[in-house]
Amino acid sequence: MKKVGRVFILILFLCYFAATIVKSDFLGNLLSPSITLIAFIAVYKAFYLNENRKNIRFMGLLLSLGILSWVAADVLFAFYDMVLDINPEEVTVITYCYSLTNLLMAISLSLYGYYVLRKWNSVQVLLDSIIISFFVIELVWIVFLDENVKNIVLLRSDWISSLCILLDILMIIWIAIWFMSIRAGKLPWLLRFISAGVLLFSMTDLVYYYQCFFGAYDPNTIIDAIYVTAFLLIAIAAMIQLDIRASDLHTELHNTGRKGKSYALVLAPVLLIIFKGFEVTNLLQFITVILIYNMLSTYIQSNIYKEGLFRKEHEINNELEQKVKVRTEELEEKNRVLQHLLDQDFVTGLKNRRYLLSSLEKMIASLKDGETIVLLYIDINRFKMITTMYGHYVGDMILYEMAEKLKPLEKMAKRTILTSYGDDTFVFATVGHSDYKHGYEFAKEAIRLGSDIYKIDDYQIRVTVNIGISMFPNDSSTKEELIKHADIAMSQARHQGFNFAKEFDMNLSSEIFRRNTIEILLKKVNFNQEFKVYYQPQLLTESKKLIGFEALLRWKTPSGEMIGPSEFIPVAEETGYILPIGDWVMMSVMKQLIEWNQLFHNKIMIGINVSLKQLNSPQFINHLREEMDSLKVDPEWVDLEITESLQLQENPDVLNVLENIKNLGVKISIDDFGTGYSSLSYLKNFPVDRIKLAKELIDYIHMDEFDYELVKAIILLSKARDIRVIAEGVETREQWEVLKELQCDEVQGYYFGRPMPVEVIEATYGGTKLVSTKYNNL
Repeated sequence: MKKVGRVFILILFLCYFAATIVKSDFLGNLLSPSITLIAFIAVYKAFYLNENRKNIRFMGLLLSLGILSWVAADVLFAFYDMVLDINPEEVTVITYCYSLTNLLMAISLSLYGYYVLRKWNSVQVLLDSIIISFFVIELVWIVFLDENVKNIVLLRSDWISSLCILLDILMIIWIAIWFMSIRAGKLPWLLRFISAGVLLFSMTDLVYYYQCFFGAYDPNTIIDAIYVTAFLLIAIAAMIQLDIRASDLHTELHNTGRKGKSYALVLAPVLLIIFKGFEVTNLLQFITVILIYNMLSTYIQSNIYKEGLFRKEHEINNELEQKVKVRTEELEEKNRVLQHLLDQDFVTGLKNRRYLLSSLEKMIASLKDGETIVLLYIDINRFKMITTMYGHYVGDMILYEMAEKLKPLEKMAKRTILTSYGDDTFVFATVGHSDYKHGYEFAKEAIRLGSDIYKIDDYQIRVTVNIGISMFPNDSSTKEELIKHADIAMSQARHQGFNFAKEFDMNLSSEIFRRNTIEILLKKVNFNQEFKVYYQPQLLTESKKLIGFEALLRWKTPSGEMIGPSEFIPVAEETGYILPIGDWVMMSVMKQLIEWNQLFHNKIMIGINVSLKQLNSPQFINHLREEMDSLKVDPEWVDLEITESLQLQENPDVLNVLENIKNLGVKISIDDFGTGYSSLSYLKNFPVDRIKLAKELIDYIHMDEFDYELVKAIILLSKARDIRVIAEGVETREQWEVLKELQCDEVQGYYFGRPMPVEVIEATYGGTKLVSTKYNNL
């Protein structure tokens, strides 16, 4: 019956939503109070009739009465409009009923705020309140009041509207403060729906008064449907409450901890840009306030954290002193304490490697039929670099905090151990009827818990992990093999990127052998005889006219084996061979540029892929300049394609290198844009001439609405920044047609041409007249 009833409510809402679209006053006047009345009944039943706690009951009563007041206003509105044929907007009692909803909601929200905030750190609450209030009031002043004092004077003439607007602003401020301040504790869905409903109601109400202010409001339109949506969100929370028969309004949430939500403040300048465009003064003001807030909040949380550590240290010291005092009388107790110390890692507080090996031996010996041991080898990425840059104290604090973060893993199963295994490694093991699927579930949770931005004193350090998974007896016969195989799997996971997990299989050993073979071959490779550069055409989207090529390296060993770039480039990156390879490719491409410009009697632009390791090389800029000068290559013929990555975002020196490249006149493209580390900051902060949309975004662009809208947004933003967009991996006519529709500048892919050697390019395009574009000035 519940399911049928909820389907009926959904149908009613969809009918009402359709009525607002076609502006049907008759259906709107009938359906709006009906749906809102259902919402009132659900809220009243869940938060008043079925609730035992007085404070929650009172808040629920106020909230439900607020919705009931709206129902009454809707009924009166329909009566005056349909029966008496009187304009309801001129009836004062209707206005009072609608306004009463704002008042009752605000009171209910205030009571809940008092109940929650009194348990939180007052200094952090005060800081959050000041910043959020500033942002909301500033946005209202700029967007709603248009920075005009006269608008405030006009509002004062209507005290009811002024009161409702004030209550709306206060509710928005409170919800924003509450959301921003939560740093610990899981936010239940019940509270999410209530806060979303109240927030949507308040924002819709502000839009309503904004429309009324400018005479743009029409009854029974989309804005009224949004009002009803807000009430339905609160009703959904009530249904959740009725289903679980327990209140989540008492869930413990705290405003102390490392996980802040200062990123949400960026919404303010984004809204400002949307409504007012790029107003430098206001944007700088918002950005300055955000930076000040981050500094103050970090300082406050750091002090809270330090106080907690000192308190914990004091408690631990007192506990140890008490234990020593009691156990000095018995030798057996002393031995137990000594054993405990031998098994303890003093940095993290976890058990150590000695304890792990002993425990694994016992686990293996006590395994029952059908039971397995799943082991996770959790390795911190770039930990040695962190200790080198920030010192061992910071490294120790990261290890300590990660150990604390990973402890919930021990609660995911009955028989588990979590240990510190080395300088930058943790090992988690569990006994039960588990398989690799369960291992990935443990790994996913470990990545979620451990990967974060760690705030140590004044430093904010991004920490990521990789995890290898092994299983006894499936892939291991001893405890040593179990750990070794997990270590090997972790190494393979690292090749995929940061925050990846991988299970061990026997093929991993052959993969390691393969990588070693490739490394040996790279050491003695003859560049001119084994390497060959292929070129893939790039064309204008609309006309399919050729504008240039992308250079792609191919490797054929003396034995005749073709080794793909996906195999040898990662090995070259790790071993440093990428530097001489990159130099050879750059020299070969530039020589080819000279030959083709003479052959085609035109200017050809060729894209050259450059790795981050090349950009970090001190000789890269000088070598690039010398190559172009010696061969008389016009810098505008050269386009350096840089694959976007997390390291690119985190390395502050890369920006200086790119600026120097730009000063040479060389073009810069961001390759594989949108493959996992995409940040719109590239479009703003990096001197980029072109972005290359990753093939993954193009594969289903003609079928997947999300990919379509995402590519559309990227193209619009890029055009706003005067950055050209090329889509790579175009393989079908349907994809090409969509890209033409979205006004993507350029395309590249198998649909237009595969990568080809020089002789095929010359035979195919020898008579082609290349065209000029704004991008390459050809």
